[in-house]
Amino acid sequence: MREDVKKILFLGWEEDKEIFFQRAQAEGVIHFIDPNQSGHKDIPQEVQHLMTAIKILRGLPSREQEENYNDLDADQVIDNILSLHEKNEKLLEELRVIAIERARIEVYGDFSFDDIALIEKKGKCKIQFFCARPNLFDERPEPENLIFIASEHNLNYYIAINDHPVSYERMSEMKFEHSLSQLRAREQAARKEQISIEHKLKPYAKDNEFLHHALVEKLNHYHLFNAQTYVQQTMEGKLFAVEGWVPMNKIDSLEKVIDNLNIYSEEIAIEPTDNIPTYLENQGLARLGEDLVHIYDTPSTNDKDPSLWVLGGFALFFAFIIGDAGYGLIYLLLALFLRYKYPTIKGVGKRVLNLFTVLCVGCVIWGTLMTSFFGMQIALDNPLRKFSLVQWLAEKKIAYYIHYDDEVVKDWVKKYPQLGNIKDPHTFISFSPNSDNHPVILNRLTDNVMFELALFIGVVHLILSLLRYTLRNWQHIGWVAFLIGAYLYFPLYLKTPSFLNYVGGIDLEKGGLFGFQLMMAGMGVAWVLSIIRHGWTGIFEIMVLIQVFADTLSYLRLYALGLAGAIVGSTINEIASGMPLIFAVLLILVSHFINIVLATMSGIIHGLRLNFLEWYHYSFEGGGRQFQPLKLVKRE
Repeated sequence: MREDVKKILFLGWEEDKEIFFQRAQAEGVIHFIDPNQSGHKDIPQEVQHLMTAIKILRGLPSREQEENYNDLDADQVIDNILSLHEKNEKLLEELRVIAIERARIEVYGDFSFDDIALIEKKGKCKIQFFCARPNLFDERPEPENLIFIASEHNLNYYIAINDHPVSYERMSEMKFEHSLSQLRAREQAARKEQISIEHKLKPYAKDNEFLHHALVEKLNHYHLFNAQTYVQQTMEGKLFAVEGWVPMNKIDSLEKVIDNLNIYSEEIAIEPTDNIPTYLENQGLARLGEDLVHIYDTPSTNDKDPSLWVLGGFALFFAFIIGDAGYGLIYLLLALFLRYKYPTIKGVGKRVLNLFTVLCVGCVIWGTLMTSFFGMQIALDNPLRKFSLVQWLAEKKIAYYIHYDDEVVKDWVKKYPQLGNIKDPHTFISFSPNSDNHPVILNRLTDNVMFELALFIGVVHLILSLLRYTLRNWQHIGWVAFLIGAYLYFPLYLKTPSFLNYVGGIDLEKGGLFGFQLMMAGMGVAWVLSIIRHGWTGIFEIMVLIQVFADTLSYLRLYALGLAGAIVGSTINEIASGMPLIFAVLLILVSHFINIVLATMSGIIHGLRLNFLEWYHYSFEGGGRQFQPLKLVKRE
């Protein structure tokens, strides 16, 4: 949840300043205010060098870490690593340049520049090297004294022997500073030196843990020093004053900071120009949602904490898009393996693993409700069908059609006369015209149900977003009424029942007429309330109608992406069923893996997008600044 913060003034003796800031860093509850509003200061060069050294060590083969740090000098270790790395980079660049030079001269072979100079002196001639495109002499004769050598790299190479230096149109002269043998010798020496440097650099991999501890120490020192620069001196430097933000639920912690110090603290008024930080404090599942929230933006100080809402929506949308219990089971097994492999993982890593586990469980539950397992539909006589949400909805829908003798039932009876005397919904949807027990009616209804389910989830999700800020945006009441009315009216307009009709028992015609009236009334209420709330600019509120429609239809991506994954999965199984066993197994493993990867990407991108764009649009201001107190950085 989001906690309000108070602005506190600290005033004390200069001699107590250092102890005060050290205690504040240990407690980690004060976000000190920079009076100059200079923003973040540049990270010290020594910290940057340390971070660079750690990055270098990450690229080395791992080694058992050094446990005794007492005899190690961090600055010396960093200098050695950076020096060796710099030499290594220079050698790699030299090898790259040598490789380019070799590619240019190799076509001419290993010749001696001394021999070339002797020939030119004795023969009183000039030897030159040229290259050109292969088709240069297709339409014109080749110049005299030009000798073709070879074709390489989509170019033709020549030697020209003349009594004086010449140039040829559309040909490039090549000049060499070193012979091929010299380049090979230079390359061999550079490689030998580069290997030697790599051997000297690899042992430093054991100091990776030590450098991380050194980084934590330097960062803590830097943050402490940086916070002290916010101090303002008074009384000729005898007193210091500094302001800071403190969460309301952490005010009691200030006693630990100023206890037995000559420091006075007092709450002061918040100025209109103050950039108030946003403090979120969450535990458990809400903490996982908070991590997701910060991916997009930081809530403003006027926002309600959306952490649990975002987590719930993301888990549902991700599971909808995956839509397969088999894929969810693979996720879950991977999550359990990671938990077994890294039992002591902490911090961000642990929260990411917990989020992954939540998504895995959601996929298994949703896939079971959809009765889909690796692209295969679970048999109708399987006990798991008792938990099938999609089948239950399909039976409710067909029962509605049968009760009202709908045209849909008449069309099916006309196509399959065997259905004429069947009144039981389960038997009706289980009908298969072929011996393969393929329930065509259930499959057709399943697609319709999934389509409507995505739309229904979208309407509910947007209504919840609108209701969150109705006290702030009165016109949201009208748009909530509009969405409910639209969901009642459009089934009548399209002449097809919705969940509210065949599950909720609402009459299609009466509900549709009421829905149309509610739509019109909702738009009018939203328009009037917007004018009352915002003055004459509220007349443009009617334009929100387009936005509401677009946002609602955007949730159909859940159906489209879920259907795409299901079709790919079933197609893979169908193709594999007609192949030899070895090839079938290989196809299934590779293709389902690709399908899982694509579905995962879609689930993450669109699962978050529906929260961050469609849902945030009505219940999130954003643009806030994170609460960043002075605190001790710890090695996780």
